[in-house]
This record gives sequence, C-alpha cells and structure tokens, in this order.
Amino acid sequence: MEKVVIVGGGAGGLFCAARLLQAGVTPVVLEAGVRVGKKILVSGNGRCNLSNKNVSAERYNAPAFVAPLLRKYGLERVLGAWEELGLLCRQDAEGRIYPYSNSSGSVLNVLLHALKGAKVRTGAPVLAIKRERDSFLLTYAGGELRAENVVLACGSAAGGGRASFALARELGLETTPLRPAVTYLKTDKFKGLKGVRAKVAASLETGGKTYEDRGEILFREDGVSGVLAFWLSSFAARAGGSGVLCIDFAPDFSREKLQEVYGGREELLCGLLHKALADKLLRRGGLAAVKDFSCRVSVADTDNQVTCGGVALDELDAETMMSKKHDGLYCIGEMADIDGECGGYNLHWAWVSAMAAADGIAARIKR
Repeated sequence: MEKVVIVGGGAGGLFCAARLLQAGVTPVVLEAGVRVGKKILVSGNGRCNLSNKNVSAERYNAPAFVAPLLRKYGLERVLGAWEELGLLCRQDAEGRIYPYSNSSGSVLNVLLHALKGAKVRTGAPVLAIKRERDSFLLTYAGGELRAENVVLACGSAAGGGRASFALARELGLETTPLRPAVTYLKTDKFKGLKGVRAKVAASLETGGKTYEDRGEILFREDGVSGVLAFWLSSFAARAGGSGVLCIDFAPDFSREKLQEVYGGREELLCGLLHKALADKLLRRGGLAAVKDFSCRVSVADTDNQVTCGGVALDELDAETMMSKKHDGLYCIGEMADIDGECGGYNLHWAWVSAMAAADGIAARIKR
C-alpha cells in the first residue's frame, strides 16, 4: 500500500511530489510519457513563464474559489518554495516571472533533483482508478498499485499532454465542458500575412463583455497569434469560443494625425506598417481600417497551451483541493475547472494547488 500516488509527471505533479518529500512523505509518480516534465520544457517558448507579479484572483475564471488559496500561498511564498528547491527567478517589464537562467530546463532540473528518493515511473499511463473501501486501486500500463491518497495532476491534452478527465469521471466526479484556451484566434481575414508581426491595441467582444489591451500579434495564414491574441483567447473560450476582434494598428497616432500624413496618398501606409499589412488594409478600407479593423474570430482547437473546463469546483474542497466525494482524492492544476489568463497565471495555479494538496495530504497522514 502506497501512501500517495500522483497521476501525472507534469508541472503540478512534480511540484506536489517535491513538496511531499520535504514533508517526509515519499510518493509514487506515474507518468504516461517517456519522460516527466515535457510540457515544462516547452512552456513560455522554452523560458517557462512560471508566475506573474500581478497574480490575483481576478486573473482566473473562478475568483471566489481561488482567492483563499492565493492568499494562503502568496507570490512570495511560492517563489520562496522555488528558492528552497534551488531556483532563483527574474521579472520582466510586464511582470512576468521566469527562471533567472531564462531556461525552462532550470525549472525541470531543480524538480528532478528534489525528486531523488521518489518512485517515478514513466511510460505508465493510468488506465483505471477504483475506490475500494479506504484506498484506491490504480491500474496502469505495467501493473497495479493501491494507495491511501491519489493526486490527479494529469489534466488535458493541451501542449502535447494527455487528456485524463475520464479518470475523474470514473470516480463519479462531474466535469464541465472543455474548450481550448491560451491559443490563437482563427479568422480568414489575414491570409497572405503569415509571419508578419505588429504592435497594436486590440479588443475582443465576447459573452457580452469587452476585453482590451496593447501588445504584439503575429499573423498566421488562418488567424492571429502572439501574446495579445493568447490573452484574449481565454475570455473567448470561457464565453463559448468566439467573439468579435477589433484592432487598431497605429495606437500611438490619432485619426487626425494619420489623415494629416496619409490623406490622399494612402499608398504610403507602407511607411507606417509592414508593406504586406499595409497592402491588406488598403484593400479593406485604407486609413479607416488602420484604426478600426474588425472581424469575427473563434478559438483555435489546436496549438492550445491550456484547456478551459475540468472537474467541477463544487466537487472540491477549496482549501486542500480534495474531492468532497472521496477522502484522499485530490485534483490539482488543470484537472480542476480553473484557468488563468496568459502570462504565467496558469503555472502559478499549478504551484499553488500542488502546495495545497501536498500540505493537506501531509496533515492527513500525520493524524
């Protein structure tokens, strides 16, 4: 009988395991892939944007649920936990927090060092979980395990992961509808601009609300990518998956200034914008399109880094992330119906929920 089995060797699962080891509890980690931490290595374009100085409950889809844990495990406490593991961080001008090395490999390396002594099994996807009296029976590729406590840290298929919500449903937990988020916005209005970048002001009207900010976008043949598009995509995902995108391609200049410089000679917009983009806007209305280009967009169902939805929050204890149906069953990170904005908030939730579960498990074992 194992004290704890963690299903999933990703960000939340590994951090939870490290936290348990610090508390004197040795977990078993079952990872479906051939190695642990694969998604950590590709996060933040290989830099691992692991948190944000602006973290707050309002950055998440369920602020009332996450607020108590964000207060208990504040930013300083989370970064302190990373420092204990040997990771120091730096902050960019927008408040995004990265490892000081600017390499996601540093995050995984300190986790692997902290996991010395844990039982980590790769190539071991969990196929079924059953509750049997006061324990859980897990069947995985390679055998079976019994455990007093189970942490579901396996989440979605986003970012090359493995969709695992069926394991929660198998135990009778309700899950909410799943939609891709932190991804690009699909539209056919920018064909021919693949690879072109632009710094813009953009807004998205979705679900009866409007969200707006400035930032860089990157055009794809079938849509708009980049940090700003990723940020907007989460709001569209929560509201059903679509909305109306409005872009100001010259936010630093007024309509009057643009009219003064380009009025009557709009062919010179190539002096303001990338020529391919200027030509596209000329065909769509010239100066008017520069300041007010709108189109309907939908959330792409590929290349997403996060999935909206998961185990319904009324199934979980907000202090420990333990199931209300099954003592000893925990759902952390993306497994729960919590998603944050783009900018380090989703990984921050992974750390916070992992700390809550690990501390809850350690307290149960000591009783």
